[in-house]
Amino acid sequence: MFVGPFDGRKKRSRCQACSTSHLKCSGQVPCSHCERRRIPCVFATTQKGNSQIILVDRGKQKTPATFKSPSRERRKQTPPSTNGAPAVSSPSRILDNKLPFLYYFDVFIGRNNFTGKGRSLVDEVKQLSGLHSNSYLMDAMLSLGAIQAVNLNASDVPPRNECLATALEYYSKSIVGLRDSINSPRKGDDSLHNTVLWTTLFLGLFELINDETGDGWQQHMTHGTAKALEASGPVKCRAGPSRKFFVQARIFEVSRTILGNESTFLTQPEWMDLSRRMWTGEHGDEWHPLDSLLDIMVMVSNLRVRTSKFIEIQEECPDEEPTPEAHSICSDAVTLREALSSWYTSYAQPAAKSATYLSNDEDASMLLSRIFFAAISIYLSGIFDYELTHWHQLGLIPPTLDEQAVQTHTNTILGLSSLALDTTNLSPLLFLFPLRIAGARSRTQWQRDWITKLISRIGSGFAVATAIATELSYVWKIFGLKETPDGDENGLGVFEEMQGEALVAPLMPNATTEYVQASNLVLTFNDQEPLS
Repeated sequence: MFVGPFDGRKKRSRCQACSTSHLKCSGQVPCSHCERRRIPCVFATTQKGNSQIILVDRGKQKTPATFKSPSRERRKQTPPSTNGAPAVSSPSRILDNKLPFLYYFDVFIGRNNFTGKGRSLVDEVKQLSGLHSNSYLMDAMLSLGAIQAVNLNASDVPPRNECLATALEYYSKSIVGLRDSINSPRKGDDSLHNTVLWTTLFLGLFELINDETGDGWQQHMTHGTAKALEASGPVKCRAGPSRKFFVQARIFEVSRTILGNESTFLTQPEWMDLSRRMWTGEHGDEWHPLDSLLDIMVMVSNLRVRTSKFIEIQEECPDEEPTPEAHSICSDAVTLREALSSWYTSYAQPAAKSATYLSNDEDASMLLSRIFFAAISIYLSGIFDYELTHWHQLGLIPPTLDEQAVQTHTNTILGLSSLALDTTNLSPLLFLFPLRIAGARSRTQWQRDWITKLISRIGSGFAVATAIATELSYVWKIFGLKETPDGDENGLGVFEEMQGEALVAPLMPNATTEYVQASNLVLTFNDQEPLS
């Protein structure tokens, strides 16, 4: 049996905790999972259309007594320097008690590149935070800086407990200031709008560092950053500071929708049009193949949502003949598989001498692209892997990958993620959703050990990695291990063989190519002709 995008369990009416963890919910209150984990069991209610755009009350949920920080064991670890950079050194003279934390905010941003592109937005964000009398953006930055100082066990800041209390204080002040700003908006103030956007993003990062469940980040991202972007509309994101923010935040929204199997505003036509047009003219030289891949990933996540709804209806009222929606889903899936293959041929294959080979002229963004390509390839197949009987009963054959292709992609995620963590300043957060997908497909002990090691490494700086590890532990209990050849228990021989082979994009099943002509999707790669 193939594993789905994560663990293959079908979508049901689930409590929020089970939905976030992709677990089957027993349905009672509390459900069996929440009762065993001793956490609140809450079932989602329909959200009203006039609900507030940004949820800013999470600051009340933390106190100095409940505030979690990286463990002592984590603090003993010294993060590796990236790109040959020297070890962290503090400013020679500090004239203000905020300057050390602002300095370590710079360090955090320098070690957490979210796009792989070379441009840093630190100075621009600092300037933006000084445009208003209210300082909630600066407070959010200082809270991240204080936590980064704790992570690095810095000697030029107050003692650990005092530093943690300071981080919480800045976080809470930012929450209050953000709420006041939202309740008293000033029309036509674009700089204030951008300040709100950056604040919600930084507050979400604060949660990712400290909250092991990931719920805080989901709240800030779903009800904060994403809602604020959607409310502002794509027109504001065509140029200026809003455009620069959108470039940074889009990758978080894509990761969120894949991890949560949820819909996103990025699939709306006006936002898709923005993605296609934002790399033209003066911004043409800023385009990267990763930008086109993210567009495909957004459409794959949307297909996942559509397919889940279709399967639920199909189980309640089975159809003997394929419906237009069933044909449309298969057609779009084949188009997306073809788009992925075309993307790989156009941008990734020339550099792919082996699965973990990185050429001298290949930048961090391309490395990230290849990891995302492997992950979304598995994800697209996983949309159908567990429900093949429904499609076969309708006489349809969706485009799935065979086990060998899935394992090739899985091993590629492991190898390239290790390489990226060792050699680039890409944020470790970026590898959580690929490792989550690879973990659900791991069939050998060496793969699972490797994934556990990588997630633990990410967890040294971001507590949310614990949630991924917990979810995978449930999945691994359900699905057994595949026997490995004698003398190869650790899998190194398997991976060494893989490194000697080029990573080839899986071919599209011939039986489904007929769907391409009927697809409603239109895909473009930079200045190339649309795929249809």
